[in-house]
Amino acid sequence: MNIEVEKSYRLLRFLNKPRHPLLRYPLALLSGIGVWMLGAPLAVAADSIKLASRSNGLKIVVRRGIWFAHTGWLPVSTRSDFFFDISEEMSTKAADCLIAWLADNRRITDFERHIWQADLHGGKLEKADFSECDNDRDTSTSSLVISPQDSLWQYDKSFCASVNHALSIISADMDNPTAAPVVAHKFQKSAQSFDKNDAYRTIKDCDSLMGSLEWPWYVISGTLLGAVREQDFLGHDYDIDIGVDAKDFDIKQLRDAVAGSNNTWFIKSESYCTFREVVSERAVRYSRLTQPILVKLVHHTGLVADLFVHVQEGSVVWHGSAIHRWDNSEFSLTDYTLGSQVVKGAADADRYLTENYGDWRTPVTRFDCSIDPPNIRYSRTARSITYLSKVIYRYLLDGDVEKARQYLSALESDGMILKQDGVYRYC
Repeated sequence: MNIEVEKSYRLLRFLNKPRHPLLRYPLALLSGIGVWMLGAPLAVAADSIKLASRSNGLKIVVRRGIWFAHTGWLPVSTRSDFFFDISEEMSTKAADCLIAWLADNRRITDFERHIWQADLHGGKLEKADFSECDNDRDTSTSSLVISPQDSLWQYDKSFCASVNHALSIISADMDNPTAAPVVAHKFQKSAQSFDKNDAYRTIKDCDSLMGSLEWPWYVISGTLLGAVREQDFLGHDYDIDIGVDAKDFDIKQLRDAVAGSNNTWFIKSESYCTFREVVSERAVRYSRLTQPILVKLVHHTGLVADLFVHVQEGSVVWHGSAIHRWDNSEFSLTDYTLGSQVVKGAADADRYLTENYGDWRTPVTRFDCSIDPPNIRYSRTARSITYLSKVIYRYLLDGDVEKARQYLSALESDGMILKQDGVYRYC
């Protein structure tokens, strides 16, 4: 049976909220047992219990449970959380165990096997020790060059081999697309899941948090679009996008401010970006940002504020994640209104929003942040190529060959993949 479940933002907010240890630890035990009952190896179940006992780990373990519902013994196929990176917050021991488990799993497709093994190999590379790395080239990054003599070399080779296996399957499916499967049951998300009153409180508390740090901050992306076009949050929003400049940002200061916020905030995740660059046939450089590029802040209401650190490179200011980056022209700030709240945003809103959305004045019901923005580029990270490969494959599963072709063309244009003898390969 093929089940499609849309995101429930009420559920996401429930999972995002901090919990007292007296509730958190029993939930951690139950969620770990649940993952094991769905078919997870014992090492992964034990890792899940440890993760869920942390203040922000339950959501990841719930997503693991959805993933194992698809890959384990249940006779259902749940494509709902297809883009989940199973390596997220997973220990190396559990990852090694799961790689072997995937190799023997006959319920999943070959694409799924290879792309999830790539996720796990890439996750191990992201966890490499950069503490003694060379950071002379750029004080904002630490770099590690690996060669065949290094223990990490095999991880990199296994990662690339898994990605290329997955891309070869995509290449074959592009030439011989199959009919889209029939979804047995589809659950729809609620249109009222974004509570604007909670959003106003979140913005007000953002101002207090950033004011305590003395960091100039501003709204960006969809949040700025709502402020400019509707003087309010967009009706279909589910999080808040804010920005600070890299020159002002310091993660330790932010952690201290969050810890002193009397449980108004907690940090859900920090994205540091581990970039991959081929130096030669026998050398690959991994470079890690010393400060996160994206911090997901969870408000006590359960709403998430995505804090994007903006990096200036010449006349370009970019922000992004481990998967995407969006380039903008330099901008100054001016005041805008979100409901009853006054916020800062790019002064030349027309230029900024045109760079991000094209025709931003016309509301659209579907906007693909991975290929639709005119200013989109892709981060040269392990997470980026595996995530985008999953997106392409998902479109092929749905029978949308044209959308899959658009993604492949975008990745070719950006230099992430190339086509040799009719087969796409990771560069």
